[in-house]
Amino acid sequence: MIQASVIIPAYNAEQYIQATIASAMQQKGCDLEIIVVDDRSTDNTAAIVAEIARSDARVSLLALPRNGGPSVARNAGIGAARGTWIALLDADDAFMPGRLAALIALGEVKNADMVADNLLLVDQVDGSELPMLAPGALTAPCPIDLREFIARNISAPEAPRTNYGFLKPLMRRDFLTRHGLRYDENVRFAEDFALYVACLRAGARWWLHPEPFYRYLVRPDSLTQIQTTGDLDALRRRQRALLAEAQATGDGPLAALLRQHLRTVDRCYYYRGFTDELKARRPQRALGYLFASTDSTLLVAQEGARQLPLILRKALQGGYNKGGNKKAAQ
Repeated sequence: MIQASVIIPAYNAEQYIQATIASAMQQKGCDLEIIVVDDRSTDNTAAIVAEIARSDARVSLLALPRNGGPSVARNAGIGAARGTWIALLDADDAFMPGRLAALIALGEVKNADMVADNLLLVDQVDGSELPMLAPGALTAPCPIDLREFIARNISAPEAPRTNYGFLKPLMRRDFLTRHGLRYDENVRFAEDFALYVACLRAGARWWLHPEPFYRYLVRPDSLTQIQTTGDLDALRRRQRALLAEAQATGDGPLAALLRQHLRTVDRCYYYRGFTDELKARRPQRALGYLFASTDSTLLVAQEGARQLPLILRKALQGGYNKGGNKKAAQ
């Protein structure tokens, strides 16, 4: 019986894909399959994967006929999977030794539908490594419900990189199938967040392990760092719909958390729109974002202050990298 299906969506990932697959192949203590979904790469990604697959029967290449984006690639992998657990792995990340065995064991003991671990954030620029959840922040496995998940997606100055939307949980395949849950294929940003919310709303039992078994490469050209106003507006609409539902059902604590999270998204939305229009030399449109609401000016100023250290660092490094891809950036 296949216990885990490791799904690796990949697009132009020739620089990383061999090491990423190796980290999955080296997992011990569980039977697994590794499905690499090539989203119509234009480099040698597919050829590298095909060569690995010829020497290890656990590895297979699923080549998509056209580029569809991260959600399409992940759904294709889920559709082809045979394992009890679905384990997503981004094409430039890696599993630490023993990750799958540890998480599957926790999931079975807790009868969980989802089980995740802490992330080891690896900065591509300076090479630093640190866990997303600081040592001592979580001392034992704990459950996550919808309120906790939303709360941990609200940025805080003391923990700017702590965001549960970045977690990479193992998910029971039969839970996803039973509830008809898949990635939204119209979404290219925060697609993980949307799926996790849908799972929790469907009653998923989610447990979090405190150890960082997942190496998450933080790149300056990541989709998680570069969002369009359209991406952010789609997230705003989803959150507003969820807020309306929480208010209708009388869930005051959840509604309060959603309002806080929505304000964070609004801050990013107005700032992105304002700065993009300034860069495009469209001052009237920029002012439209700046004065779009009673608090948009304040939100733009707050996000500007938050972004300043990153802007200065990029300037010192010679400017912005306009190429590359990250996190199935198809």
